Amino acid sequence: MPLDDRSPSPTYWMRAVSFAGLHRLLRAVAKTSGGLRAREINALVLDRQVTLTPRTSSPKPTTLYHYRNTLVRLGVLARYGLRLRPNLDDPDVLALLDEAAPADGPAVSNAAREHFAALVLRNPDCRALFFDLFMPSGRRCDSVTDFRKHGAPLTWTRRRSDGHAAIAFRNHATGRTTDHPSRAGASAVLYGLRYWARDELALVDEYSTRSIDRTTLFPVSRPASSPAEHQAAILHAVRFLLSLRPRHRRGEWTMLSVSDLIVEYCETHRQPRSVLFGAIHWLQREWPGHTSLVPTPLRLATIAASSPQQERLALRRYYKPEGGPYVSHIRFHQDVTPDAPRAGRHHA
Repeated sequence: MPLDDRSPSPTYWMRAVSFAGLHRLLRAVAKTSGGLRAREINALVLDRQVTLTPRTSSPKPTTLYHYRNTLVRLGVLARYGLRLRPNLDDPDVLALLDEAAPADGPAVSNAAREHFAALVLRNPDCRALFFDLFMPSGRRCDSVTDFRKHGAPLTWTRRRSDGHAAIAFRNHATGRTTDHPSRAGASAVLYGLRYWARDELALVDEYSTRSIDRTTLFPVSRPASSPAEHQAAILHAVRFLLSLRPRHRRGEWTMLSVSDLIVEYCETHRQPRSVLFGAIHWLQREWPGHTSLVPTPLRLATIAASSPQQERLALRRYYKPEGGPYVSHIRFHQDVTPDAPRAGRHHA
């Protein structure tokens, strides 16, 4: 039987690892027989050039430890004496072994992402420190579906505690607040769990307020798994934008704030900002003479930020077309419809 290393009380072991790298490491260990000791896994990564992150080809010992430790903590690798091997008793681990890992890319497949998300949400540390905070009062998060469907937005703020940065969370639905006063806790939650949920597992999206002092995390629905699903999500967002036009015409054009739309559409409908931005791109492409974008200078967009991290958060309130400036507002004409114009139709 495997030995269970997971502690019953929350510990701060989470780091900003790549789940594509975790998947590649799991598949590499699975190709060996009998399991490997920790130093043998390190040698395997270096000898076979297993890519943990595209940024480096020679990971440091601390990086190797955190990747290995993450797999152990999530129950993906199980200990048998001094050796580690895939936990074949877990159906999500078996599914990950059946799923091809990306050769060297930064992102896992849609299917692998859902299996990793299930493993993360079953981990008691991950739930206690982060995911349960989103749930209605007294309720624990027990599955990926449960989190996506019932999780409420959280607002997190930074504060000072004993001379160092700490964070506080507030659940929008219940008003319940939770503090992570220690430096280790703030780091594990912000740069471990928050990063996993937002950038690796597509469980949440995030935006900041205009004053930069509050940042909202909100659960999102399962991302589209096919081009048809993706297009349907885009058109749903298009219809929502067009529904915001005044019923009684006061003019031919309607102007909407991108930051307001993130709250009114993305947060409310549990859709990532990418779907909203896809709808704006659709309107601009299909109705170019009837849609215009209002840019904002980068300096103005980040004026309240006091660090590179705050600048990146501030810019999440804006839409940025490929090769274009940051956009604060969108304007579209009263004649725009959710249907693409017929070929040859005059847009201007």
